[in-house]
Amino acid sequence: MKRILSMLLLVSVLIPFTHIFGIGGFGLQVGQSIFSVAESMPPTGIGNVSLTNGSFDGAYVLGGYLYVDIIPFIDIEIDANIRGNTYDINFENSLGPIDPISFAWASTDVYITLRKKVFGLSVPFLAGAKLHAGGGFNTHKTTPLADIDMVTELLGGDLANGNTDALSDNLVSYLEDHAIDATGFHIQTGLQLNVL
Repeated sequence: MKRILSMLLLVSVLIPFTHIFGIGGFGLQVGQSIFSVAESMPPTGIGNVSLTNGSFDGAYVLGGYLYVDIIPFIDIEIDANIRGNTYDINFENSLGPIDPISFAWASTDVYITLRKKVFGLSVPFLAGAKLHAGGGFNTHKTTPLADIDMVTELLGGDLANGNTDALSDNLVSYLEDHAIDATGFHIQTGLQLNVL
């Protein structure tokens, strides 16, 4: 009898702690994406002016993930990522060619999702799994790839005779001012595994 009481006491002490640890989770994402950007030579319309964007394969990815399931009827999930890579541009006008300039391509996104458990399965004191479905809001921000309009603006409007030193001097502020923003909605399904 004493042994049964001590086991019940042990179980009653452990159960609240397992619920405390089950209120959320987080994660870190590190990797490389699989898309590629091919070399391009946008037309300039001016005979002695050329622009060549170098290619790049994939982008480096760093991100994070957080979910909270303390609300009884719905869970909240937040996922954020930053991706980036560099590529060279080569530009030439009547003043001659410039040394290749390393341009940066970067992209960020944030997904906020409300999700609900559809089906759950558990093995007491060992593990559990749940299938969930939901939807939410997402935002994206991307720097533009170099094009003729960008180079024209960076050269002060004179594509044929502009001082090419201005290309690298004004690049960061141009990329910040001309970032491409997009927002949208998404739906998702997923499987979450919990191991105690």
